[in-house]
Amino acid sequence: MRSRTLLSLAVLLCGLPALAQPFQVQPTAETQPVITSGTAIQGGALWVHPTDPGNSLLLVPESLNGLFLYRLDGTEQARFSQQGGAVGVDVQENVRVGGITQQLVVVASQTLQALVAYIVDPTTLQLQSAGLANITTQGFNPNSVALYVSPTSGRVFVFAGGATGNVWQFELTAQAQTDGGIASNLVRTLNVGGAVAGLAVDDAQGTLYVVQQNTAIWQYNAEPNAGDARTSVDTVTGGGLSQPLGGVALYAPSSSGGYLLAVNGGENEVRVYDRSPRAHTFRGSFTLGASGNIDAVENPRHVLVSNRALGTRFPLGLVAVQDGLNAGANENFKLVPWTTISAAFTPDLLVDTSGAQPSTDGGTPDAGVDGGGEGLPPVGPPKGPPGSSPDGSGDEVSGCYCSSVSMSGTVLVALAGVLLLSRRRRRQ
Repeated sequence: MRSRTLLSLAVLLCGLPALAQPFQVQPTAETQPVITSGTAIQGGALWVHPTDPGNSLLLVPESLNGLFLYRLDGTEQARFSQQGGAVGVDVQENVRVGGITQQLVVVASQTLQALVAYIVDPTTLQLQSAGLANITTQGFNPNSVALYVSPTSGRVFVFAGGATGNVWQFELTAQAQTDGGIASNLVRTLNVGGAVAGLAVDDAQGTLYVVQQNTAIWQYNAEPNAGDARTSVDTVTGGGLSQPLGGVALYAPSSSGGYLLAVNGGENEVRVYDRSPRAHTFRGSFTLGASGNIDAVENPRHVLVSNRALGTRFPLGLVAVQDGLNAGANENFKLVPWTTISAAFTPDLLVDTSGAQPSTDGGTPDAGVDGGGEGLPPVGPPKGPPGSSPDGSGDEVSGCYCSSVSMSGTVLVALAGVLLLSRRRRRQ
């Protein structure tokens, strides 16, 4: 009888991911709405101020009116519409532009059907041209963008996704005949089999994540000669996703730990997976509820996350989730401290502001990308469930990974009841 009870308990424990309910957290700020009604926001990215992180900006592409720049308190700083509607944006640090190493901003232009490069002036907080010719190719119609610096070669690339299912990879190279100029060259084309709903790249791991709308999240090797081999992170059929799918983003500190966040639009939630490319263990999910005058997030399509120390408002990182049904107004983003997300999980998610790539949401009509990091030491050791690796990466080391999702209080009470009932029966 004892062995049968223990077996039943083990089955119940390993089935917890299907039973786990999303955690609800409350945002602390929201951006001013965009000016176009309906489905207008097409992604998001974080530009980190090089000397004053509290003056960092959220970059939000809007389908008709270009790129909106918001301060971390949600107020609009600037609006840039010289290239028409924008359908994606990404930021990459430490790129040499005009002879200076700085952050490169690349926007997917719906009007030009091209990628356009900019920099942000840290004094005026305005966009400026990066002096790079528009990136395009035959049949090019991008709806998302993600930048990548190879950890092995240091070469700089930009990925763009499209509604036809194509993902184009361009290499950005310095032009010897010009002063600080950059040229682009198409080096690889993938077809994921359906419309791309989001992109994210993990520079340190050399991995590309592509969301195929209504189907799955795929992981590819980000190197240009890697071919089209891929593995599944999660799926709609037989997995934990519910269509429509949204964007993905990376919480990527300098340690090997961290997380992949994915918008699960069919459930109005954001799912959290371990960042390790070998085992994207599902940790749980969260929703953003109402808080004071800030309404709850509904119909989300985009998410961005950063582990950067961003001034007094977000000293240990932030998460921003797009609200597709902003009460009484057009779409916007809701912002919440990363520590609020971390503390909602059991055990807590990793909090680490050391090193990393900037976190962005690549943007698409149906999606979103992530990461960042600087200067402060980790807050305590990385935490992981039993069986996880000591660095917090979540790689399974032995046995059933039954604790990969936090147990709600209701589930714990139910399990306690099962054990108590079993003991009583044995005494009888």
